[in-house]
Amino acid sequence: MFKPDLTALVLLLYSAILKEMRLLCCLSVRAWLLMAVLMLCSCDGAAVELAVQPAENITPVDVSPCCWPRINEFTVDSDNIKPGDNITLKWDVEDAAVITIDSGVGEVQTAGTVQVAPLKTTKFTLTAAGERGMATAWVTVQVAEKLTLMPDLIITGITYNSGLLYYTVKNVGGLEAGPNDTYLYDQSHVWRDTSWVSGLKPGEEMTRPFTNFNYQGNEITICADGGKAVPEANEGNNCYVPTFGIKFNYNFQQYASRASWRGSAGRPEFGLQVDSSRGLATRLGSAVAADGETYPNVIQMVPAAESYAWIEGIFGDWQERWQLGGYMLPLELPNNARFTSMVCLSGEASETSSMTFLFGLMEASGDINWWPGMTAAYGGAPQSMDIDLSAYAGKKVMAILRVEAGVSIDDNYALWIEPRISQ
Repeated sequence: MFKPDLTALVLLLYSAILKEMRLLCCLSVRAWLLMAVLMLCSCDGAAVELAVQPAENITPVDVSPCCWPRINEFTVDSDNIKPGDNITLKWDVEDAAVITIDSGVGEVQTAGTVQVAPLKTTKFTLTAAGERGMATAWVTVQVAEKLTLMPDLIITGITYNSGLLYYTVKNVGGLEAGPNDTYLYDQSHVWRDTSWVSGLKPGEEMTRPFTNFNYQGNEITICADGGKAVPEANEGNNCYVPTFGIKFNYNFQQYASRASWRGSAGRPEFGLQVDSSRGLATRLGSAVAADGETYPNVIQMVPAAESYAWIEGIFGDWQERWQLGGYMLPLELPNNARFTSMVCLSGEASETSSMTFLFGLMEASGDINWWPGMTAAYGGAPQSMDIDLSAYAGKKVMAILRVEAGVSIDDNYALWIEPRISQ
């Protein structure tokens, strides 16, 4: 009767497993597997001697993190044109395998320009896809519709300064608007004040105050041509209800200790440690920047002491659980949300330091959309980062603050000053 060679079968199994599981390149894992083979082969109590040859074609996999796609630039030379006018899109992307621009452009190289002639208002979205995720950026080109041969007055904005309300009125029609009055109504839609406008040519705008109204923070309505002195192409777009104050406010500094931190050298420390080989993140009530000034509400990030090292924090909506700690959920962004922060190097940074600051949003799919970075060098004053997040209204996302070092490995101290998402 045929009797299979158990030792040979197990050795074949051992070799096959190693070939398939290419991540088992750790010697300790191989040792445990070999012990299992020996136990199987000696199950009848007989001593077994094995001369195991290393499996062929086993190449350790490089599992070191590669780079996120980065969009350094995506711009348009004119964002307000007439139908059929040519515009030039310009882009510069790093660490992406495939780069595309929608709205008829298609796949493109890592850097370049292209001319297009949109016939209507168009949003051009650049998508850069790489091994670790995806980054997007977009520009919107406003294409003027055919002008009507009538005036059309609208309110485009409201400001409150030194006790007075100011409004901006614009004629978006194709014919000059004569003198008219702008009306202000209170929350009960009762008339409270009038502001005179001398007249506006097509495309012209003017900013005027209301001088007889004491604003107390209540809801108001402001209507262009309140007295209906000007025949208009659209009589239904004259009124505007402004929103003052912040309705949504996410303070990154407040949640820094709850964020998920990671870096090029592993998980960084969080706190006031003097040094960490894996990098360091700290929440500070105030800090001295490289320009010598002191700024409040700071997150300090220090990558590992390596060239091109990076560190990032992933932020969300922290939910406390009584006696059980808590957990992080995605943020649901409101309408008209913006990310704002000042960025610079710390006064402790080296004169050779140079850091790039990046903001990104991670969607439920795991894809990360990065905005173009902002680079700070030693001695420079804080720069203002202001990002419109309107396209993400109603979406649930995790927010990411990231800094990347340059060649220098000395004292790369980066400061995010008052980083927040607000409405």
